[in-house]
Amino acid sequence: MDTTFTRSYNLELLTEISDFSLPHFYFPGATMKGGGDGVLVKISPGDSKEWLGTFAFGRVTQDGVSGLYTTPNPERFCVAAKGAAYLVSSNAPDVWDNVRANPVTDVRIVSAHGIIVFSDFTRLWAYGSLGLKWKTGRLAWNGLKITEITSDSIRGEFLNAPTGAMATFEVDLASGMHEGGVKEV
Repeated sequence: MDTTFTRSYNLELLTEISDFSLPHFYFPGATMKGGGDGVLVKISPGDSKEWLGTFAFGRVTQDGVSGLYTTPNPERFCVAAKGAAYLVSSNAPDVWDNVRANPVTDVRIVSAHGIIVFSDFTRLWAYGSLGLKWKTGRLAWNGLKITEITSDSIRGEFLNAPTGAMATFEVDLASGMHEGGVKEV
């Protein structure tokens, strides 16, 4: 679990349910009627009743990222489950969003800018304390790889399909504006 940001809750990754008296929500949907296989987490909000969450695995690729992350909002957390990712309120499980990157192939915390950045094969999305802060246009044809984060930007590379050579991009962390990347026609 990444605990970079301040949080008002505790998360515990579980392999099985030991307390069947806790409310159990399934994502996506925040339903209590059941759902798909996924990551099982016990959520202990600071001032609310504990609950369980099962966060469904992504279906696009088995290579997607999995993990638990704090977010810039101290009441929200993120669960990534084999490429699917969910942003959820710790004290109101029915208040949640899917992360728009699909599948999530990388997650980077940029605490100096108060954002959590998600990548898929071609784009980046940054979420701040109030939700989506920015998203890039298409940066890569496929296989986007983050290579460096500086104080002002996030840099990466990808295989440029038309030329067969590696190409690069650089994204401003404050605005999401970028240089480099693919040239869409």
